[in-house]
Amino acid sequence: GLRYYFQTEGRFVAGDFVEATYAGQYAGGRWTGPAPYDLRAFEYPLATLIARCADWLAWLPRARPWVGEWHLVGYSLGGLLLLEAVTRLRHRAPDPWEGRLHSLTTLSSPLNGCNLGGFGWLADLFGPGRVGPEVVRLGEDPRHRWRIANDVAHLRARGVRVTTLVQADDAVIQPEDGVVGPITPDLIVETTAPPEDSLVARHLGHGRIVHEPRVWARLLAIIGPQPAGAPPPPDAHEPARVLVTPPPAAAASAPPPDDPLERELAELKARLRAEGRLPPT
Repeated sequence: GLRYYFQTEGRFVAGDFVEATYAGQYAGGRWTGPAPYDLRAFEYPLATLIARCADWLAWLPRARPWVGEWHLVGYSLGGLLLLEAVTRLRHRAPDPWEGRLHSLTTLSSPLNGCNLGGFGWLADLFGPGRVGPEVVRLGEDPRHRWRIANDVAHLRARGVRVTTLVQADDAVIQPEDGVVGPITPDLIVETTAPPEDSLVARHLGHGRIVHEPRVWARLLAIIGPQPAGAPPPPDAHEPARVLVTPPPAAAASAPPPDDPLERELAELKARLRAEGRLPPT
């Protein structure tokens, strides 16, 4: 939906999008190119995923040296990894993205970690393996929150437009998890688009934000349309402005009606509504 909206409303074409990856091909300890993203990535610790994402981001401007602007859009864990990877690139000499990154937008991303309290088992929502529990632990670490706020401030000082959006009825990523800085109403998105037919979207709302047309319009306003009448790049199929977007989440099949996970998710959502952390039904 996001891509279609940008193509119809912003003069973008299919080649204007690059799907992010947390994987890579290495030879002799050096990056040689991107590798397909899959669930095996989550078996590695968070630091490894950040390093791989940073290597990939450093490779991109070399692969497309004619691109004038880069815009990053990250959903869920993808937003945290993109922010951490861009921060890491700032300290490289020379910075391969110097002056080329124009915006970074995160959608329901656990930037400040994810404090799930007694429902820590939901860490698996960020992927099986090691990374989910790490993200949950970050939600209990005030030093991490301070560092992320400092990193965002430095990016903004360098002219990068950083926007951190969250979903109003997301029971997984609360505003205090996904917003960097003051939590204002304009950063909390009400979603009306139908959710994906998955357990997480149906019970916890996590994922609806990427299907919301108002979010697509917000992103287009941040990024801007492709310039009309601009001279074509060396490769006519390549754009002058590129969006880097996260890989799609793995589809979850619907559980049987009496699945105990269904009951636990319903219990979590009921508790969050009782605490006022989710709007009433």
